[in-house]
Amino acid sequence: MRKLITYTVVMLLGLSISLAPMSALATEGSDVFVYRSEPTAAAMIGDVLVVRPIALVGLGVTSLSFLISWPFSAMGGNSDQAKQKLLKDPVQYTFKRPLGDF
Repeated sequence: MRKLITYTVVMLLGLSISLAPMSALATEGSDVFVYRSEPTAAAMIGDVLVVRPIALVGLGVTSLSFLISWPFSAMGGNSDQAKQKLLKDPVQYTFKRPLGDF
């Protein structure tokens, strides 16, 4: 079991490190990615096969983070902000945004 957890963590870390340069290229004003009014088929396929599964894993991580931090954010009076950033925004990004819309 420990080997499986270690393998999973290493794979996710490697994936995030390999995708980090892509996010740096996608800055506003960059001419590498051209804005299109409608998503392309490639963007939709990439969204379904890569982005949504990673976002689903991220949703699990942020949900767990919210559960752990909830007593502290409730004492601090900012539980609504924590709920928005750690639960509602990831759910919106993972399940409610249009396919291929980044």
